[in-house]
Amino acid sequence: MPMAQLKDISMFYEEVGSGDPLLITTGWARAERAFASHRDLMASDYRCIRHDHRHIGRTLADDAPTDMAVLADDLAQLLDHLSIDCARVLAGGGMGALVGMELAIRHPDRVRALHLGSPCLKADPFLVSLMGVWVRLRGLDPVLWAEEVTHWCYTPNNFANRQDIVSAASKARSLEQTFPCNSDFKRLVDAYCAFDATDRANQIKCPVQVSNGGELDLITGPRMAREVHAAIPNSELSIFEDCSHNYYVENSTRFGKMLLDFFDRV
Repeated sequence: MPMAQLKDISMFYEEVGSGDPLLITTGWARAERAFASHRDLMASDYRCIRHDHRHIGRTLADDAPTDMAVLADDLAQLLDHLSIDCARVLAGGGMGALVGMELAIRHPDRVRALHLGSPCLKADPFLVSLMGVWVRLRGLDPVLWAEEVTHWCYTPNNFANRQDIVSAASKARSLEQTFPCNSDFKRLVDAYCAFDATDRANQIKCPVQVSNGGELDLITGPRMAREVHAAIPNSELSIFEDCSHNYYVENSTRFGKMLLDFFDRV
């Protein structure tokens, strides 16, 4: 099990493929679930590096509060550990996009190109309230929490016609022990809700692609993606209409092609 001994954590990571480095960072998921359906596609062209954030999975960290700047610095240190000067970055799953933005702001020379999946400049009151409910629910029943979150990630059409992907997501979220304890989940939720790049996103100078689900994604939704797109100079935006928060699974083929096209261009 590869572990990178960083400044104050021991970070789990894994690699697959060869070529130019592609750092893959996501939200509330362990490394093996990070864009799993696109693993082989991306590994055919890139050296793909996936990891567990602090307070997630097998990465070992202390109990101190955290924020997106700390998580971004962790990734810069991981690149140092792997002797990688600069990498393309696939930052998705909501929280992963915030970490990716922070990485590009704090360490601009380390990011060659950046894909942001389901980002926001700042969590709005609706999202802050929703995440607060999730923290309390997970403390009561992690399995029920997993089922609840899954309902926000897929469209009603996919609940009706693609129960395989819906059930797999709920099962993985409840059984994989993403968060060693509920306090770890709360630390990351608090970090998410404290994030604010409203006046800083324009500092990102690398090529940026923003993607999001359509109006059926109430977690972040196009309302937030459009704000990020407007704030980052020369960024491009793709909205997956008729998809929800997990649009990269619901329309896996389109997402994979879009992603590779973007990274190939830059």
